[in-house]
Amino acid sequence: MDAKRRLIGGDMRFIAQQCVNLRVLKLINCRMTPASFDVLCDGIPQVHSMTLEYCHGVNSRMASKVTRLTHLSSLSIMVHAQERGEGDWREDDMVLLLARSPLHSLHILGPDLSHVHLRGLERSSESLQLTHLYLVSTFISHNALAVLLQKSPCLATLVLLHNAIKNTTVQTIAENCSALAHLGLQQAKSVTTTGFESVFRKTQWLKCLDISFTLIQDSAVAALARHCPKLQVLNMSHCTRLTHVGLWELLRSLSDLQDLCVSGCIKLKVEGVSGKEAWACQGSLEVLDISRIGLRVGLDPLDELVSHLLSLHRLRVLRVDEGLFPTDLFPYAKTVSMSPASIRDDDTSQSQSRA
Repeated sequence: MDAKRRLIGGDMRFIAQQCVNLRVLKLINCRMTPASFDVLCDGIPQVHSMTLEYCHGVNSRMASKVTRLTHLSSLSIMVHAQERGEGDWREDDMVLLLARSPLHSLHILGPDLSHVHLRGLERSSESLQLTHLYLVSTFISHNALAVLLQKSPCLATLVLLHNAIKNTTVQTIAENCSALAHLGLQQAKSVTTTGFESVFRKTQWLKCLDISFTLIQDSAVAALARHCPKLQVLNMSHCTRLTHVGLWELLRSLSDLQDLCVSGCIKLKVEGVSGKEAWACQGSLEVLDISRIGLRVGLDPLDELVSHLLSLHRLRVLRVDEGLFPTDLFPYAKTVSMSPASIRDDDTSQSQSRA
C-alpha cells in the first residue's frame, strides 16, 4: 500500500478487518501513530512479512509492537530522513524487538542506533533466530553489533553499509559468524589487510561477497582465494588498490565463481586477465564485468584474454569498455559495451545510491 497520507485508527481497522488472513504487508510513505499501528497489529495475526518503507512516525516504540505478531519472520524498516534522530530509537524497545520477535530476517535502514547498547539482550540466555541481518546507515556501535552477532548463531547473511566499519568490526564478524554464506562490506574503507584476512580465514562457506568501494589489497585478495573456495558471486567494483596479481589469484583458484565484477578497478592491467593458465572458473562463470579497468583499447594485446573468454562455456553477460572487442566476437553472451556517457551515468547512479 502506497498511501501518502496519515493512516488513522479507522484506516488501520479497515485494513485489519478486510485482511485478517494477510501474510505479507508493505506500507510505503504512510503517516501513522503508535495507536493506529496498535490497531493494525491486533488485526493481522497471521502476517509473516512486514515492510515499513519510509513511513512517517515509525520509531522503536512502534517497532517493538510487532512482538505480538507470533508468525512474523521478516521485518524491514526504512526510516524517513527527517526521522533518524536518536531520540526516537530507544534501548529497551530495541531489546524487546530482538528478544521477543520470532524474526529470521531483519532489515533496518536509517535510524541512528549509535546510542543503543543492547545490554538487556547481552544478559539474556536465549539465542536469536536471525538468519539474515541488514544494517544500513544505523551507525550501530561495535559493542552492540558484537552482542547482536553473538546472539545470532544461525546467521547466514550479514550486510553492513554506512556503519563506520573498522578492523574490530570484521574481527568480531570472524569470531561469531563462521557459517556466513553472504557478506556485504561495501565501502568499508577503514578495513585493512589484517582485518580482511581475519574474516576470510573464518568464513570458508561464503558464497556471495560484496567488498566494492573498499581499499582491499592483493595480499588480502590472495587470502580470500585461499580460504573461501566456494565463492559464487564476488563484487569488487572500484577496489582501486587491486592489481593483476590479486585478480589472477582469484581466477586461478575459484572454481565455483559465477558472477565477478571488477569494474572501476583502475590498477588492473591486461596481465590480470591474460596468461596461458586456464581460469578455474571457466566452467561456471556466467557474468563478468571488466569495464573501466586498466585495459587500453587498441594498445594492449588481447589474444590471451579473448582465448580465456571464449573458453567460458556458460558466459551470459560480458561488460567491457566500448570498442574493446568486435560486437559479434562472443555470439553466446550478451556483450554490454560501456561508452564514456554510460560510464558517467552509471557513476552518477551509484553515487546517488550511496547517498
